[in-house]
Amino acid sequence: MGNFFSTDGPLFEGMAYIINIIYVSVLWILFSIPIITIGASSTALYYTVTKVIRHGRSYIFREFWQSFKSNLKQSTAVWLIYLVMMGILLVDIRVMGAFGTAVSQTLQFVFVVGICMVSAVYALAYIARFTQDVRHILTNSVLMAIRHLPKTLLLVVVLAAAVLGCYLFGLGIVFIPAVAALVDSLILESIFVQYMSKEDREKEALRNHPEQYEYYNRKK
Repeated sequence: MGNFFSTDGPLFEGMAYIINIIYVSVLWILFSIPIITIGASSTALYYTVTKVIRHGRSYIFREFWQSFKSNLKQSTAVWLIYLVMMGILLVDIRVMGAFGTAVSQTLQFVFVVGICMVSAVYALAYIARFTQDVRHILTNSVLMAIRHLPKTLLLVVVLAAAVLGCYLFGLGIVFIPAVAALVDSLILESIFVQYMSKEDREKEALRNHPEQYEYYNRKK
């Protein structure tokens, strides 16, 4: 019982985990306020959740700020591209809506927004993991989304649940972004690892699980 209430016990570890989830979600909100920086803020959210929340490496604000600052230009460019693309498609739907019903127009609207947002999730997470130019980021993200369609559909479910959760429960905004990013990372990292070299995968394993990695090498 004493260990349960100690600073190294499960109670304090669980509280620290929840606090970190709220902390990084609040950072995402604050850094997204200018709207135009949502892309960079989302990349930083994904990077921080993957590195700090999942693997306990470094500190939340340090990693969030570092990712936000270093990926600001690329993430903002990608985000603006998707916003423009979504705007053009929605205008087309609006124009064509005159020839359809309100229900069909709404379904088209939801479909377009969903496709654009999920594609953006791939691209912004991709920026957090790989170093490439914007053209390759967009191209590879779309190809991955198509190639790994079942997992892409899971991302759609996660995104829809996050949006619905924030809509139904206003205070959910202080923790839902990080929880959604955490679930996204479980899906996306299983995809991204397939496009990493053996050397990069080994380095990643060493950084995330040093004890397991060294034990495995000793057994070999």
